[in-house]
Amino acid sequence: MQFRTKYIPLLIAGSISVAITTGCEETVDVRGNAPDPKLVAELKPGVHKQRDVQRRLGAPSTVATFDNEVWYYISGRVKSVSFFKPELLERKVLTIRFDKKGVVQKIQEIDATKQKEIELVERETPTKGKELTFIQQIIGNIGKFGDPSSDDR
Repeated sequence: MQFRTKYIPLLIAGSISVAITTGCEETVDVRGNAPDPKLVAELKPGVHKQRDVQRRLGAPSTVATFDNEVWYYISGRVKSVSFFKPELLERKVLTIRFDKKGVVQKIQEIDATKQKEIELVERETPTKGKELTFIQQIIGNIGKFGDPSSDDR
């Protein structure tokens, strides 16, 4: 009887440590569209068209907003450990630029893993006018709106 109660705290502690250890296991997620490098190498500027690129590599991750002649294939690997902030392991961007006729002009691969993050500016742009409190807005609107049943035409 004493033997069993003596080891119960050890069993509980061991069970908790196993649960914590398995809960903190890291996972590596592959995200985006990473085309096969062999297929990319087969594409030749001045020869292949948009439909050839789409047939070989699939649909792009995104198309340039203002210039539809640029396609982006974006891929990356991200490591996650439980509730901690995910860590970027690798990010690659394949850029394919087309001319107005849809023929491949330029193919460029960028390693975007080590690029700097842009810091946002916290200041606000001042505007002209008054800043009114909620009460001032309500009092200011009294009498501005007429009776909807009256005919003021």
